[in-house]
Amino acid sequence: MTVQRVIAHPLTGPASRPVDMRTGAAFDAETYSLMKHGDFSAALTFGAEVATRLLDECRWLLTEERPVLLPVACHVTVPSCHLLAEVVSIHLNTARKGMPAAQITDVHKSSVTHIDYARSTEAERRRDLSGIAFELVEPVTGANVVVVDDIRVTGMAEQTMLSVLEGAGATRVIAAYVASCDDALAAEPSIESRLNTARVRSVLDVLPVVRSGHFRVTIRFLKRLLGEPETAEFLAQCPRPLAWELRTQAERNGRDFVAAYPEGMRALREATPGWPERPEPIEGEVWGWRMGSTTEKH
Repeated sequence: MTVQRVIAHPLTGPASRPVDMRTGAAFDAETYSLMKHGDFSAALTFGAEVATRLLDECRWLLTEERPVLLPVACHVTVPSCHLLAEVVSIHLNTARKGMPAAQITDVHKSSVTHIDYARSTEAERRRDLSGIAFELVEPVTGANVVVVDDIRVTGMAEQTMLSVLEGAGATRVIAAYVASCDDALAAEPSIESRLNTARVRSVLDVLPVVRSGHFRVTIRFLKRLLGEPETAEFLAQCPRPLAWELRTQAERNGRDFVAAYPEGMRALREATPGWPERPEPIEGEVWGWRMGSTTEKH
């Protein structure tokens, strides 16, 4: 299996201020932080950058008629890279008009990761990944496979996905990233945590995104909401349909997931009386983009 990496922003420099090695400009860590927590407008920005770099470096995608599949690993609630993959697929389909559509395909994870990879050691990550099974939902044999992700630091997540794809018969894979770290930056233990929290230091920092109508529920946000002390405060200020969606996502992730966040789930249950029946929407109440669309909102 051949693997080609495409990087929109190759990063170097200190963890406190990573810079793009191509341009020398500071990386937009605040927009990245918002994207990681479900800001779809931020995903539109970074997804467009990834797609542009992808089509520049892999121009054969414009003429190669084999289908393009974009695998994304998740259990139930999507990760931020799913938002990126949606945007990249839209750009690919626009550029490949008349050819088979680029489509996202699920790689089912047997469970949710409970540890925060950004704050975990390499040994902790390996131990966690070893306990999760990955299964492709549909075959990839004969397809051009594009794995879209947010950042490459150690390459551990990439290797896990590549192993799954190779076992399923993939012969050519492109790993496309918003950013990657050079060796010196990857050795900084705080780099991922710094980027993830550059703008979103508390779940309350996501409320402006919710009010703007740009929000999508991601697994990082859901875990953070349920694990932080501001759960009840956030739920008191968010639209009721979003609270119901958060409750639905949490419950669908299974008993082990729910049991891992007793305090957060208590606050979520108190905020959603009558669940699973959805509340009647209030006029003007908007909280996020409809799944799979860049124009429609909830």
